[in-house]
Amino acid sequence: MDRRKGTATLLALLLLSGTLFFVRLGTPGLFDADEPAYAQAAREMLETGDWITPHFNGRPRFDKPILFYWLITLSYRVFGVTEFAVRFWSALAGVTLVLLVSRAARRWFGPPADLWAGLALTTNLLTALLARAAVTDMLLTLFVTLAILAGVEALEGSASPQDATRVRSSERWAMIGWAAMGLAVLVKGPVGLLIPGMALGGFLLVSRERRLGLARLVPWGGPLLFAAITLPWYGLALGANGWAFVDGFVIKHHVTRYTGVVSSHAGPIWFYLPVVLIGFFPWSGFLPRALWHAVTVARRREPGEPAGRLLIVCACWVAGVFLFFSLAGTKLPSYIFPAFPALALLVGAAGISHEKPTTDNRSASENDPLSFVTWQFSIAPEGRVPRWIERAAPWLIGLTGGTLALGVGMIPWILETVRPLAGGVLEGVAPPVGLAWWLAALLTLGTASGLLARGPWRPAFLSAMMVLFLLTAEVAVAPRAYAILQGPLREFTEDAREILGVQGTLVAYGLNAPTIVFYAQRPVTPLGPASPEGPDQLRRLLEAGRPVVVITRSAHAPRLDGVSGLFRLKSRGGYAIYSSLPRAMGKFKLKTDD
Repeated sequence: MDRRKGTATLLALLLLSGTLFFVRLGTPGLFDADEPAYAQAAREMLETGDWITPHFNGRPRFDKPILFYWLITLSYRVFGVTEFAVRFWSALAGVTLVLLVSRAARRWFGPPADLWAGLALTTNLLTALLARAAVTDMLLTLFVTLAILAGVEALEGSASPQDATRVRSSERWAMIGWAAMGLAVLVKGPVGLLIPGMALGGFLLVSRERRLGLARLVPWGGPLLFAAITLPWYGLALGANGWAFVDGFVIKHHVTRYTGVVSSHAGPIWFYLPVVLIGFFPWSGFLPRALWHAVTVARRREPGEPAGRLLIVCACWVAGVFLFFSLAGTKLPSYIFPAFPALALLVGAAGISHEKPTTDNRSASENDPLSFVTWQFSIAPEGRVPRWIERAAPWLIGLTGGTLALGVGMIPWILETVRPLAGGVLEGVAPPVGLAWWLAALLTLGTASGLLARGPWRPAFLSAMMVLFLLTAEVAVAPRAYAILQGPLREFTEDAREILGVQGTLVAYGLNAPTIVFYAQRPVTPLGPASPEGPDQLRRLLEAGRPVVVITRSAHAPRLDGVSGLFRLKSRGGYAIYSSLPRAMGKFKLKTDD
């Protein structure tokens, strides 16, 4: 019966996460800047047959290692060059991650921790966003989570070194962990080794059996397997590109990104506090209780208990990721995401019903499917949770939910306020009053219902609210956002492709938008007004006699209006398109007249 319930929970989470992550995955189009950059680099890899050095717009791209590009090219072969193919691996990794976390919660904490941990990871804002985006964060998080959980399994062998069966199982899990770390390093670099090292190394510092635990985690074959997975590509990339690889990949995108600010992505040291509150909403409201629970176990130093071992690992996991990226010069919300599986496990483990945990291995009421008020593991902290921590949950949920509802409801007013300052980006955009008010009402009613509910009904109401919110965002909000932010640029790019045909030159003037390269399906010449040679290069292109199309921002349009031989075709949404072919003007005029 217990196994059937566990299977039913996994199937329910599979259905829920599959729906949230895969429904309409191919729409809308790709958002600048990361999605089309990965998509185009993978397409160029497929076209050129260069499987070692990723290229974007004909130039080497050293932003990330190779594995994500390989996977996208594989999905291109299966699904074609589509938006769905580009995002497929993030969605699949998201579903797999949810099931992995739920399985770990059930194994170490028992039901219903598996359900709550799975729901916490599935129905938060940042997970839903990254599972539907063609970026490396979800795949990285899957592999580092697998590595850490495999390490926890390997540590079981240190509890009974005389049990040969457990020792062999420990060795197998340790090898799985090293393989997962190797794949993580092939997805995003050294951070794939650093995060498991912080989580499991932090546990060893607390453990009373450090030497034996270290021996279980680092079998002689583990580092060799890791090296066999990672070193071939790194060696080949270094051999093919020399110092350019070291400068672009190691120095710029790792050393400089950590010690300095890249692409203006700066932030204060407390940057990730609101990211966790909003990104992990509504489950961030349960974190004070969950973290108190984990810290209490760590202070008692009883990691010999299996569940206590995982709790301490999760606490080190969260602390390590949070501190490491908080000290970095470059900050992005997605950097903190590798800690989210640990947060979900802590929330599931600590109990979110605000009832006193028990060491009894029987549920409070086996006939009531919502009687999730007891816990099956035997490490519940002595004494009650401090009252101020218990009171923090509704306050955090209410304040965060209320702030989100207010912010969403004010979107129409915000759009109208910034319209004059938006440089034409909001030209012709009608404020989404009905959609904004619907989402605000949903957040308000859902949050209020969750706060009024008691016991397991509170997370149940909050989960239902988030499912409706996320589905609305996927079906209605994302297409509207794409139409505003990317629609004109996508339209002008397709116009340029039609005008130029096989011949001609497409110029992106003062504009860094990988969307143009991907949807134009041709090389793009980047020129910029900031460069003193930009206008002269543009004139030389026009004098060469080949057809030229220029896409630029409306702010740069006055500089191009006076260029001889260049005609403005149309402008919209903060962008403008020019052509050297006068006949194109009549074509666009006819389209406009129609």
